Amino acid sequence: MLSTNISENFNIISSNIPSNFNFIKREIYIGENILCYILYISGLSDKNDIQETIIKPLLSSTISASDSFEGISQDLIKKYIYCPEVEATTSIKKICTEILSGKSIILIDGHIYAIICNTVSSKYRQIQESTTEKSIQGSKESFVENIDVNISLLQRKIKSSEFRMERFTIGEKTNTEIVLTYVNNIIDPKVLENIRTKIINISTPAILSLGFLEQYFDDNQYNIFPMSKVTEKPDKAAFDLLEGKAAIFISESPSALIVPATFIEFFQGFEDYSDKTVIASFSRILRFIAIITIIILEPIYLILLYYNPELFPYGLTTVIISSRQNIPLPPLLEILAMDLAVEILREGGIRLPNPIGTTLAIVGGIVIGDSATKAGLVSYATLFIVAITVISTFIIPNYQMALTIRFLRFPLLILGQLFGFFGLLIGLYLIIIILVKLENCGISYFAPLSPVRFTDMYDVIIRAPLKKVLVQPRSLRPSKKTKK
Repeated sequence: MLSTNISENFNIISSNIPSNFNFIKREIYIGENILCYILYISGLSDKNDIQETIIKPLLSSTISASDSFEGISQDLIKKYIYCPEVEATTSIKKICTEILSGKSIILIDGHIYAIICNTVSSKYRQIQESTTEKSIQGSKESFVENIDVNISLLQRKIKSSEFRMERFTIGEKTNTEIVLTYVNNIIDPKVLENIRTKIINISTPAILSLGFLEQYFDDNQYNIFPMSKVTEKPDKAAFDLLEGKAAIFISESPSALIVPATFIEFFQGFEDYSDKTVIASFSRILRFIAIITIIILEPIYLILLYYNPELFPYGLTTVIISSRQNIPLPPLLEILAMDLAVEILREGGIRLPNPIGTTLAIVGGIVIGDSATKAGLVSYATLFIVAITVISTFIIPNYQMALTIRFLRFPLLILGQLFGFFGLLIGLYLIIIILVKLENCGISYFAPLSPVRFTDMYDVIIRAPLKKVLVQPRSLRPSKKTKK
């Protein structure tokens, strides 16, 4: 708690804040020669705001040193300070936290109250079109690094009195600001309580991005399936909130974390709801065909070569035999070598600037594939199978789930090599068991397929007309087992 001695107060505050050159103390005299300190961090606070809304009006004030502790602070707040967000406090911890957030502090000699003014710098990246989530018919704007701007973008989409926000501070070292947003009369109270509890129970020295926060929502740290979605688009976040989910923002992050998420929705594009029913359903069917292709095409090809070549059609058998002549590598190493080469090129493309990365992935894939077949290291049939698998991964709309699906084919390849079709069936069976047993904030991860929710089947593989789809999914309500 602050004392009446301004020097002591400043020393206590400065001892809890890094004593760097950008921590500024501005001394002025106000009213009847009353000493006043204005504290802020240059770069985090807007100097022009401090000058126009704090220093100028304070220098013209006529307050008296004989006024009461609370009276002088309230007079300054109500009569002189132009800043729109102002409050008085005696808490040293709150003062230090607010200074590090970019706000300015006014200390007055002989008074125990400090005045906190919101002078956070608004110099952030302008609202632009997302480079990772392209939209054909929807809004072009995307979130930025300013958490207040992000929330305002969301509020523009949801003009409801039930829209709620809850603020948290997490990270012992970073004191990262987190805002939980939801629609009060839509989200299930049990789901909301589970989300709130997970946030409160986070104990960590630092939260620097949504990826840090996302991992704390997964009870099993070795789970490979994403349990939440990340989006840069306000319209996508608004749609999820209207379904009964929550959006979480953290300061200095241009994305929103959507929780809880179910397995099926990672394969549903937001553009599906802007397209006609038949076209949207056709797109979804293509995606599910692509998922099946990614997971089982390479293992089935490997199994047929090793264990059941008689199952190949006669004409195809001739082509495969001729393509595999003089190939030194066994089929498993052949497939793994090509898959690993593709993954390396893909990772390299991500790390490079966008035009260069895309060029590297395309040209690199063509050069490596052509060189491998001409050198006799890889058969044309194997190269074709790998190419079909790689192209299918581009259809999955969610990047996190695409990584998971791409990873799954590797253990299935090994099981197929060891045990044939029996090994492949064991692998698929284990994947389904894991998906069915997973829970996310109290709801089933594999809903509406398990437990079966017939009312939600209108929006799984086939997208029904919007009047049947635009309702709150029953899948986002906790099961009776979870409630107990």
